Amino acid sequence: LQGDFSLAGKNYSLLPGNPWWAEIDKSHWPKNLEEAIAPLWREPYGDRQQEIVIIGQSLDKDAISKALDECLVEDETMDVGQVAWDALVEEAGNPFRDLWDEAIELAMKEGHNHDHEHGHEHDNGH
Repeated sequence: LQGDFSLAGKNYSLLPGNPWWAEIDKSHWPKNLEEAIAPLWREPYGDRQQEIVIIGQSLDKDAISKALDECLVEDETMDVGQVAWDALVEEAGNPFRDLWDEAIELAMKEGHNHDHEHGHEHDNGH
C-alpha cells in the first residue's frame, strides 16, 4: 500500500504512488536497477519505505519528532505479518486498488519513472 500525500498551506493531494520495485518481477526491472537500489533494500520488505519532508518556518523540531515517534508501529504489531496487514487493508477498503494495479502494469511495461529525489539514482535517465 503506497500513497503520495502532499500538503502545502490549504492545498493537498492524495494519490497512489509509484509501485515499489519489490512488487515487480525482477525480469521487468531496468538494467542496473538492482545495484542502484541495493542500499535501500531490506528484507522482507525490499525497497518499501516511507519518506517525509517537513518544510516551514519556526518549526518545533522536537515536538514534531515526538509526534511522529508516537505513530511508530510497535514490534509486536509488526510481528503479525503481511497476511494480517493485507487483511486490515482489505477490511478497511482500498480506494486505490485499480489505480495501483494500473501503475504496476505501466511500470512493468516502461520501467521505473518518477520525478522525485530520494537518495538513489538510476542509470536509465529517470
